Amino acid sequence: MLLAAATGISLMAQPPQNGPRPSMAQGGRVKVLIDNDLCGDGDGLFHLVHQLLCTSSDVRGIVGAHVGARAQAWGQTAGEAAARNNAEISASRASEILELVGKAGAITVKPGAPGPMQDEGTPIESEGARLIIEEARKASPERPLYLLFGGPLTDIASAWLMDPSISRNVILVWIGGQEYPFGHPFPPEHLRGNNLVEYNLRLDVASARTVFNRSDLTVWQIPRDVYRQTMYSMAEIDDKIAPLGKIGAYLSGKLGGFARMADTYVLGDSPLCLVSTLTTTFEPGAAGSFYQTTAAPYITGEGLYDFTRAGREIIVYKSIDTRLLFGDMESRIRLFTRNEQ
Repeated sequence: MLLAAATGISLMAQPPQNGPRPSMAQGGRVKVLIDNDLCGDGDGLFHLVHQLLCTSSDVRGIVGAHVGARAQAWGQTAGEAAARNNAEISASRASEILELVGKAGAITVKPGAPGPMQDEGTPIESEGARLIIEEARKASPERPLYLLFGGPLTDIASAWLMDPSISRNVILVWIGGQEYPFGHPFPPEHLRGNNLVEYNLRLDVASARTVFNRSDLTVWQIPRDVYRQTMYSMAEIDDKIAPLGKIGAYLSGKLGGFARMADTYVLGDSPLCLVSTLTTTFEPGAAGSFYQTTAAPYITGEGLYDFTRAGREIIVYKSIDTRLLFGDMESRIRLFTRNEQ
């Protein structure tokens, strides 16, 4: 709090809204659209299952995101990766999960851009970007659409360039970007390797420059030091998730090979569900999670933060409520499996 007082930066648990959140009289339903590289690390699959099982979550669509132009997708052979761009593979993963949770055909699934933007002013028109625009136009400042991004920002940057008016109706929640000065320190140099620029940002620097430097989008950012708080052990995967029917077998089965080289795995996309959906009933907000309101850094061509050219205010999370997040995820999968049986 001393830092907040000294700098004029606010430190709170519940981000302010662009208009009121859904009230109980409106059913408490939160409109969300998910955009994620579901053919990348398995954490996006865990988030998608959790989000779909939340009763207060009105999922308006799912967009499959890329993990780099023609990169080989997680769990795919080189031949399969060459046959389809990985945004299409991400979309197929979403369809698999919809089948598992009994919602096949009930939610629109579209592939996003096949790769990163070439520059910050030229959108990549895709089915996914058009779906974002379509659903944003149906929302309002009073009932915003939460855009839950767990990968690159390509599709929202493109959608905004195609129709900047959507910004008044959406809140972008993004898992990505490196640490801030007020966050946890970056790992020591001998441990960090070449990863100074965070992975999701590095997948498409041009789109991050569009969102941070040019757009007027409302941004809630969950940077690397915060999403890395979602460490889940492989023992927990085997003990708590794997035995839970078809969903448990599917999710645990996606964490093989390289993921099994360590005793832990970061379910880094799961906070998207926490801050958008697992909120308090009255004065809704992710009350057990804390954030800071700060000026958006300018994103350089290398993907680094330049705080000397700060922009509009954004929300940057400092901590998340992992007790609620993981407890709710486990219970929802367990209850769904029990009811299915």
